[in-house]
Amino acid sequence: MNELEQKQLIEDSADKAVKKTFAILGVDINDPAEVEEFRQDLRFSSRMRAAMDRGFMAFTAAVAVAIAAAMWAAIVGKVEG
Repeated sequence: MNELEQKQLIEDSADKAVKKTFAILGVDINDPAEVEEFRQDLRFSSRMRAAMDRGFMAFTAAVAVAIAAAMWAAIVGKVEG
């Protein structure tokens, strides 16, 4: 087998592996509409993950403020009471 045949075999194998991988994911790479839909799904997932991260930070901050307010109320109650 010469070098050109080896390169072609490698390229064909890689193409087959990519097609099989995307087929497992449910995407027909020969259909541009399906590929674009898959890309949009990935973008949406990325935006949702970023929003979740921001939401978790906001939730954590709200809990910290609530704990601090409860502690302050307890201290003020002890001092006044």
